[in-house]
Amino acid sequence: MQQIMITNKLHTGTAFAVLADDMTQNVFIPSKLALDANLRPGQKVQAIVVPNMTRPDRTPWLAVSILDAEPVQQDDALAQMILHELQYGRATVEDIAVDLNMSDEKIAAKMAEMVASGQLMREVCYSLPEDDA
Repeated sequence: MQQIMITNKLHTGTAFAVLADDMTQNVFIPSKLALDANLRPGQKVQAIVVPNMTRPDRTPWLAVSILDAEPVQQDDALAQMILHELQYGRATVEDIAVDLNMSDEKIAAKMAEMVASGQLMREVCYSLPEDDA
């Protein structure tokens, strides 16, 4: 059994981690395990890891079981306010900053942190000009 720290989670559910005692050793976590354990980046978990025979050059370890996951702390007041703003649909950084009476920079930085931790999913949309014809 090894303690690992989740470093990344893809939209497919697949996750990656590092060994807590040697942060240079990467761990691949199949999507089923990551989704079942509701893993989030920054979280520390106890896992059973074995040598990865499929892609040892990229991730030398493979998690085969997640035994104990620490809860992710979500007591961040600004993150909660942003999530509240987004509960009814999409919004831009500028929209949220105006509603919360804060700077665009502060909201953008917090949202980037929330995307990195898996609390938010970023979507980029473009407004195309309408034809005048």
